[in-house]
Amino acid sequence: MSLQGVTGSRATVSVVASLHALGLALLALGVASGGAGLVASAVVAYALGLRHAVDADHIAMIDNSTRKFVAEGRRSAAVGLAFSAGHSTVVLVAAALVIAGTGWIGSTIDEDSVTRHWLGVVGAGVAATYLAAIAVTNLPVLARAWADLGRAGPAGPGVHGGVSRVLLAPLARVRQPWHVYGFGLLFGLGFDTASSVAVLVLAVGLPAGTAPLVLLSLPLLFAAAMTLGDSLNGFLMLKMYSSAQHRKRARYNVVITAVSIAAAVAISLITFAGLASDLGVRLPAIDALAGVDTDWAGIGLLVFFALIGVGAAAAVRWRSLGHPVDI
Repeated sequence: MSLQGVTGSRATVSVVASLHALGLALLALGVASGGAGLVASAVVAYALGLRHAVDADHIAMIDNSTRKFVAEGRRSAAVGLAFSAGHSTVVLVAAALVIAGTGWIGSTIDEDSVTRHWLGVVGAGVAATYLAAIAVTNLPVLARAWADLGRAGPAGPGVHGGVSRVLLAPLARVRQPWHVYGFGLLFGLGFDTASSVAVLVLAVGLPAGTAPLVLLSLPLLFAAAMTLGDSLNGFLMLKMYSSAQHRKRARYNVVITAVSIAAAVAISLITFAGLASDLGVRLPAIDALAGVDTDWAGIGLLVFFALIGVGAAAAVRWRSLGHPVDI
């Protein structure tokens, strides 16, 4: 891994560890003050964070963004953290405003809120557009991997020409992991997760009169769990894509890149269909897509990539023992 990748790994671990330490410290303060019931809510908040990290849109976004950066020679380990930090910002700000007693945030996170509805439309629109754009951006990478099948040596040069430039154009300015932070922020505008954490904060804080500072442990632990999950996903995909760069692993490269692109396209189409349905568009294809349940799709993608990674590692080990294996 490059120096940039090592530095990104250390920074990511430091941030994730700091969120855990701060959240647990505030939780311990609350328990010491007699708020033992806070522990159960903290477990729920942490579980919400982990569950949200394996949402299909998180997985597809982080996987494809990492694929793009690796193809450009930027082997940063901070892609998952940057995206998760953006999403966590919405949760932390919403929870802090609830704790502070800011009136308008309560009406905003209400399920029937017009503001929440349109923020959700914007967030979902950005998510669907980004996933479609990143899938298109990665098509030249898939074409190069396909062209490398049957060859030996280092990976070939990138795909050139007018078509390639058009495909690479949509996200040409997304060149550093911190650029992904803004997309994570926009992804979170639907307030679905933020409202869940905010309701949890209200349920714990109002009846018991829990100290505001202690209540911050809940959104912090949620953020700690989500950044942990997203960062681990980023690390996994960075390792897989980096190891797939050599032509001897062309098939491996084609499979993981193609699946990532297909996942991004599928989630994008489902999200666009959901938006169209919410806006009153009624067509059989849109209704069918909007009704697709993606609750377990993210976990399925993670399991698939983990199995592919383990299989590739076993094949490399088998080949090192003198057995011919083509991956």
